[in-house]
Amino acid sequence: MTEPEYLTLQKQIAVVSMQIEKIAQDIVEIKEKIGTLEDRLRSIETNQAGSQPLLETKIETAWRRLEEHERKLEILSKLEQSNKMLTWLGGILGSTVLIWLITQILRILSYGVH
Repeated sequence: MTEPEYLTLQKQIAVVSMQIEKIAQDIVEIKEKIGTLEDRLRSIETNQAGSQPLLETKIETAWRRLEEHERKLEILSKLEQSNKMLTWLGGILGSTVLIWLITQILRILSYGVH
């Protein structure tokens, strides 16, 4: 080999060596980014795992309250029907008592006239 070829080969090896170093640095950066992504993913999974039971508890609580309100509405509906029935019976009884009183008053007045 002649000296210029030797220098050219040495320059090429130096260039290839620099490119390999650059590739090695890029690989290190990629590994770091993958590690960061794994940490973030693990953190998200942990947060979701922690919030899942909380959400389920809140849903169960809301469901129980909904069922409780439903039972109260059923009771109120029955009470409303009972109230209508009692109002109707009260009206009839009140009318009956009023008619009886009027009859008694008229009977007393008719005895007083004779």
